[in-house]
Amino acid sequence: MSRDEVLIVGAGPVGLSLGILLARQGVPFQIIDQTTSQAKDSRAAGIQPRTLEVFEDMEILMPFLQEGVKVVGVNIFSGQDRLLHAVYEGFDAPYPFIIDLPQRETERILIEHLDVNVQRETALNNLELHDTHVEVMLKKGADDFASEEFAYVVGCDGARSTCRKLLEIPFPGSEYPAHWIVLDAKVTWDFDSQEINIFPHGDGIVATFPLPKDRMRITIERKAGDETPPSFELALQRMRERISPAIELEEPADLSPFIIHHRQAASYRKERVFLAGDAAHLHSPAGGQGMNTGIQDAYNLAWKLGLVMKGIGQEALLDTYHKERHPIAKEVLALTDRMTKIMTVKSPALSFIRNAFMTIAGSLDILKKPLPKRLSQLYLSYGKSDIIVDDAGEHTPSAIEVGKRAPDHCVSQNGKEMRLFDLFKGTHHTLLQFGGKKGAHDFYSVSHPEVRTYHLYRDRSTFQTPESLLDVEPSAHTHYGISKPTAVLVRPDGYIGYIQSPLHQKGFETYLQKVFCS
Repeated sequence: MSRDEVLIVGAGPVGLSLGILLARQGVPFQIIDQTTSQAKDSRAAGIQPRTLEVFEDMEILMPFLQEGVKVVGVNIFSGQDRLLHAVYEGFDAPYPFIIDLPQRETERILIEHLDVNVQRETALNNLELHDTHVEVMLKKGADDFASEEFAYVVGCDGARSTCRKLLEIPFPGSEYPAHWIVLDAKVTWDFDSQEINIFPHGDGIVATFPLPKDRMRITIERKAGDETPPSFELALQRMRERISPAIELEEPADLSPFIIHHRQAASYRKERVFLAGDAAHLHSPAGGQGMNTGIQDAYNLAWKLGLVMKGIGQEALLDTYHKERHPIAKEVLALTDRMTKIMTVKSPALSFIRNAFMTIAGSLDILKKPLPKRLSQLYLSYGKSDIIVDDAGEHTPSAIEVGKRAPDHCVSQNGKEMRLFDLFKGTHHTLLQFGGKKGAHDFYSVSHPEVRTYHLYRDRSTFQTPESLLDVEPSAHTHYGISKPTAVLVRPDGYIGYIQSPLHQKGFETYLQKVFCS
């Protein structure tokens, strides 16, 4: 009820992640959800490599690694014949795998790390926008209404988002024609239960995903016109028909029908209200992108909202949320839409062409390696904007780009080996000044409280200040493709906001004015 607070509507993985991220910024918030409890089924299960890096930065990664199933391979079959085996490998990342964990467990872990209690059975009933705040009407319980005021509101309230509807933001897209069944069970069969298995079929695709405790998430596309009520027996029958008659299922749970959409909100922001996660974009589950994209919405928005709420950041920062995240979700939607259509074709001729291509791709790294890289979300780009600037000209590094994630690497500080990700961790910006091949020493100092500066030397004889990092072989210079003296500014979300070469302090200070208040 304070104009100094943020209201988060929705306590799924996106809203809970946003709450944790705002808390570490020191920003007060409330989080509401109309449900009586957290998710009880598995729902979104796959956590991609980039999201694992986000969780590491949030200091909540370990429970996911301990409790989830590590998945490194994806198989595509025709009946019992494997057409393609794609492996999560060759990534420039500390976690080159998927973690599969039921959404209920993801939510439990996030709630355990949240500093405030979720206000359950509390729904957003109305909102009114003002220049300095948002006035909301909350419905608490059956018939208790309360008017409250917040500085900002973030709608993380899912596909049927009340926030989006109240703001009258268009949500164009469509429903896929197929209907589906989903369930969790123990599966007895002759396939690898520790990898993702996809079985396209003329009557409908079947896909399985490993879960903890030797269970699997199973999704089954229903044959057109099949009106048989969903049941465990029906799921088993369809798997035997489309994969193998020897399949056995045990201990089924969480069986339900579902349909899938592909939609995207026309805008992620209207004045002081933002949309994130499924409220902003709905994906086919192909590729396990939806929840991951939503969590990274929160990761992008939180640091910007935090700086503005504390009076440190420029108000224009908030405009970059839509500018950066909307194109990303559009790209991901296009990818998942293509995957869905390819895997669900019913024409025998098109199925033959697809299977032939998969067979060829399965034998050629150049064809099968790109897909896991795309799905990992490690290589997405925000492009250039007001706060993503390349000031390096012809000296632009060959292995990094502004608007892309800054890669990890090992360096040495005071004789102790550490990762660049350790330096990035937190709510600050990180300025890395590289000496280049000739070991330039004309580094400049930065006194801004939101920027931490480090100098990377390749010569031990110059390794002397608290800000100095010894760039041991194989060097970060090489990893980043840097040969000339270069400055690289990494944002709190791990993306590169600014690259500069040659080094000049005035240019860097000019850039900072785009982000921070003077």
